[in-house]
Amino acid sequence: MQPGRYGDLMKIELTDVSDVKKTLEIEAGIDAVAGETEAVLRAYAAKANIPGFRPGKAPLTVVQARFKSEIDDEVRDRLMSRLYHEAMHDKKLQVIGDPVVDEVHFEHGQPFRFKATLEVMPEVQPKDYKGIEVAREQQPVGEADIDQFLDELRQQRTQLVTEEGRAAGVGDVLMADVASVVEGAEAEAAEGEEAEGEKGSAAEPENRENVMVEVGSQHHLPAFNEKLEGATAGAELEFAVEYPKEFEHEQLAGKNVSYKIKVHEVKRKEVPELDDEFAKDLGDFDDLAALKERIREDLTARRKGEADQAMQQALLDKVLVENPVVLPEVLVEREIDQRLEDFVRSLMMQGMDPRQMELDWKDIRGRQEEGARKSVHARIVLDAIAAEESVEVGPEQIEQRIQIEAQRAGQPAEELKKRLKEGAGMQALQNQLVREATLDLLTSLANIQGEDV
Repeated sequence: MQPGRYGDLMKIELTDVSDVKKTLEIEAGIDAVAGETEAVLRAYAAKANIPGFRPGKAPLTVVQARFKSEIDDEVRDRLMSRLYHEAMHDKKLQVIGDPVVDEVHFEHGQPFRFKATLEVMPEVQPKDYKGIEVAREQQPVGEADIDQFLDELRQQRTQLVTEEGRAAGVGDVLMADVASVVEGAEAEAAEGEEAEGEKGSAAEPENRENVMVEVGSQHHLPAFNEKLEGATAGAELEFAVEYPKEFEHEQLAGKNVSYKIKVHEVKRKEVPELDDEFAKDLGDFDDLAALKERIREDLTARRKGEADQAMQQALLDKVLVENPVVLPEVLVEREIDQRLEDFVRSLMMQGMDPRQMELDWKDIRGRQEEGARKSVHARIVLDAIAAEESVEVGPEQIEQRIQIEAQRAGQPAEELKKRLKEGAGMQALQNQLVREATLDLLTSLANIQGEDV
């Protein structure tokens, strides 16, 4: 018998299914059930409005007969909730998520029993996380890297210039009206209309007016690009393209597409010269040499960050190998859910509606599992090391991160802080900062091979 709210009226039997999965068989004696029933019955009686009796004055027997089902439901729910939470406290269990309750036995004049299956946080005693040897490799920034970056800057500032009488060549851009019909679309349209009792007809072509079409684009098939070369303003092109079965766009894969293209303008790309004036136009640079130096500094800083991140990930991977953990499935499922929410949010930010897309959610969810398990494993082990090493973060560090995230999101810091406080966001942020600080500690304790470049 266990002490607690119900004193000697309660039994608790805990069974370890695994390191993280437990079952609780809980029983409350007849007296406990009777006491809870009387408390609920009197609460109903105090507010019951039954014909023939003044409000709250009906005999308990009448109230019990009138509200038997409701009273039984509330007694069962109250007993289950209170007994379960008392058992959690008694067994000192750190439960994750909601329990699965079954084998409920509730009858008047008998003990109340039920079984709860639940998951708990694993007990982790971290080991072998100090002095781990890990390599750090940072690629140097060479002249070729700077030249490539400069070329990308020039391409970003390319202007399109209309040239009268120009015959389109690779790299030129056509301003044109494009109409396309996919082979088989006529039959599909006819079948759809006949199914609705209408006469079948050819599918309407997809028309796009005054669009930009780059000649030689890697997004087009060579057969498509070839038909565009040599075109001039005013030309009307008609041709068909056979798309391979493995083509990246499923709606075109393996299909024959007929095109009608009316060319309005042919534009050539005008890329700015790489000189001192180009550098000055980009910002506070005296000349091209100053711009190159800034690019070198920025690329070096970027590669340092990439090298640090790769080294820390390799270090964390080794720590996880040394500290295997049985993962609570509820945490893995939560992580997968969060990743899917992020995926959907990303699609919507790109203007795509996931509800209108033919997505294999089962496959997408399955592909998230490995990464989700690794993330959950890392959080559990880092939290255990943080506790072992007494890693903490102060209010000023939390405030600083809020300021950074608010600036990144383009919203007032106070607004972000309010939103974090409304849910569990503030605690989640603190946990994340503690894990980052713990990873920094592991880095300081590691035997890092390789030097900064």
